[in-house]
Amino acid sequence: MGIWLRRVCALGLISLGMALIFLPFNETRSGIVEKESVSLQKAELLNLDEIDTQFPGVEITDITGPELNPDDYPDLWRVFMDLGEDWTSDSGDLNEWKRFQNSVLKGISKARLVVFREGLVSATIGKDKKAGKDAPETALFSYLGRYNPNIKELTESDLTDYPAITRVVKRLDASGTGDIGSATISKNEWDRMVDRYLEPLVDSQTFNFKGTFYEPEFGWDAIKMEGRISGLRITLKVLGVISLLIGFLLLRRLYFRKAGIMVNPRGIAIFYDVITLLVAIPSAYMIINTVLSKTMYIPPIIDDDYMRLMGIFLFCADIPILSLFTSRFTSQSVEIDSEGIHVDSLGEKCSIRWDSLDSMDFSDEYVLVFRLGIPIPRQLQKRLTLESKTGQRVIINEPQLKSIKRQIALRFEQHAPNHLRDEIKQLLATW
Repeated sequence: MGIWLRRVCALGLISLGMALIFLPFNETRSGIVEKESVSLQKAELLNLDEIDTQFPGVEITDITGPELNPDDYPDLWRVFMDLGEDWTSDSGDLNEWKRFQNSVLKGISKARLVVFREGLVSATIGKDKKAGKDAPETALFSYLGRYNPNIKELTESDLTDYPAITRVVKRLDASGTGDIGSATISKNEWDRMVDRYLEPLVDSQTFNFKGTFYEPEFGWDAIKMEGRISGLRITLKVLGVISLLIGFLLLRRLYFRKAGIMVNPRGIAIFYDVITLLVAIPSAYMIINTVLSKTMYIPPIIDDDYMRLMGIFLFCADIPILSLFTSRFTSQSVEIDSEGIHVDSLGEKCSIRWDSLDSMDFSDEYVLVFRLGIPIPRQLQKRLTLESKTGQRVIINEPQLKSIKRQIALRFEQHAPNHLRDEIKQLLATW
């Protein structure tokens, strides 16, 4: 199989080299690239000291978890999902709230502070003033603001290795607003800082710096790629020459002559390789255009997605398949002497002695071809098959040249035992 792999590499490199050297390419960028970016902005979070002053002695309980779910507490679920900056107060089913307190909070209290998904909510039991004096008691909920006690405080020394974040934080602090117009930083720098200091599942990538909270807003920056890339054509030609030289060095080692009779001579192998290159060079051209388009945003001269896709497919599929066909048919040699028949094929060497030869016959090999979209078997070659008394089988490919067939037949006549010579001669006359 080393011959096949060498041929695949050689023909692939030669086709790439030919395309790079002799076929035209654009040298001007044209396109828009979208890169993920991070915009830093001030965040409004409740101050822990102010909460303690406003609600002295009231414990804060986080109810963000599987206990509060729409199946067991549908009305409470509705209330907590609706509460926020745009909907700051609501009322819920009192019995459901009491049941939840008994089950989850381990006791009923008329006033509680609970946290649901970073939202601090004051929960009380009382009468809804809007419903009038005679209204029954109900569960009243008021959204107080965003609350997260796990926000980490970072210092200037913590941000020393992150100059863009430091610059943006100071700019926002100096402006006194949360304007993010010029507060964009690279996603890579932000991710490095988060990996080092923050825990996204706990703090939502929010941090405290000198008493002010900052949080990210993720988006995409559109970068226009345009302008001529100087030296691109020369670079492609140099790469093409290098690829071509390496390819020819690999290819030279394929056309060596083995001992015995080469079933198909070097000229046949060269002919098949040329056929493969006729398919591979345009395919390689499509691959190079695709690579330039995806990496350097250079529009291809042939701007047809289907043709580029087919080019990539043919390059990746046809070169290995055609190389296997060529290697299999052109790397076999046959040596016939007084001891027996010796065959050196693509992947193995095998022999059959005359005294163990049991039978000789022909076997047809077929390949599927498509006619009007219908696969039809077509005869590829008529192989000479020899089988020993022990069941060993040796197959000799059909030579493409009649002169090679005559050489093989002549060797059989010269070295076959007397009792087999006439039978073998009659059989080979029909090959």
